[in-house]
Amino acid sequence: MMPFIRPQSRSKAPHPMRILLVAFLSVLVAGCAETKPVREPEGSVAFRAGSGETSGNRTHLTPGPAFQRPGILVPASDPVWQSAWMGKDQQPNPLTQGATSGLLTGISIMQMVPFALTFWPAAVGIVVGVTAMGMLGVALEDPALQRMSPPDRATIAEATKTLRPDRLFRDAMAEALARRAGGPLSVVVLHQTWGPDTAGTDPLIEARDKGLDGLLEFSLDAIGLAAGEEADTFGVFVQVRVRALDAPGGQLRYERVLSYGPGQRMEGLPRLDFYTVEFLAADKGRPYRHFASEAISRLARLLADDPALPLAPQRNDK
Repeated sequence: MMPFIRPQSRSKAPHPMRILLVAFLSVLVAGCAETKPVREPEGSVAFRAGSGETSGNRTHLTPGPAFQRPGILVPASDPVWQSAWMGKDQQPNPLTQGATSGLLTGISIMQMVPFALTFWPAAVGIVVGVTAMGMLGVALEDPALQRMSPPDRATIAEATKTLRPDRLFRDAMAEALARRAGGPLSVVVLHQTWGPDTAGTDPLIEARDKGLDGLLEFSLDAIGLAAGEEADTFGVFVQVRVRALDAPGGQLRYERVLSYGPGQRMEGLPRLDFYTVEFLAADKGRPYRHFASEAISRLARLLADDPALPLAPQRNDK
């Protein structure tokens, strides 16, 4: 008796429509993954201008008597500022990049589809369709890239120069310290070429000639825009520095560096608001200049009231 042999089941080839459906869904998922907006962490710098390095908050103190007759050290010329938008201009054309990605994906799909499906109408349809999807995915990218148009970025950079933030910070500090001291402080001009061979230009000599026992120096290290809470919003960030020097020998008695902005909250100061670059650049950057001036003034008032700053209480000699 012949043994019963179960006939082997013939494996069914995948249905052509199923292959196309799987390919279509895979490209759709891949396209969504590739074009998902990259969220910059809060506080990431988008635009920066300044003459110093960006660093964290820090304070340096050297014990000694408080200044009875302090003065303000003012540079004879404004520093040279360098400004730049971070990493936006170096990106390739997004539509070209999306089209290329879609085209390569379409060709890869054609290599996986059975030969029976590769007659030219289906081949052209798949490649063209996937390429269009790649371009559509890029068009749906992070709206922040669309809002940060070259004209808006140029407006922010020009508005920073017009603001002259270093001078704005010095004036705000001088005004705040005048209220603390009960009157304006003397000014000593700092010439950048002063040295031991240039008699009469050493600011310490001028300070002693004026009867001053200390000098205060104010500088703004950096200013710009940093990423806010939302993907397409930004807020002003500022880093400032205050130094106090003994007039007789130039010893550093006090130095405090403060950074204030998105991701750098400051105790005693309100949290900064966030806006789109399109809004900040409106009216030749007027909103940006307003918010930057406000942030600088807040820091000046905070630093002028610092009890660690070696200033003696104002005496009423009258």
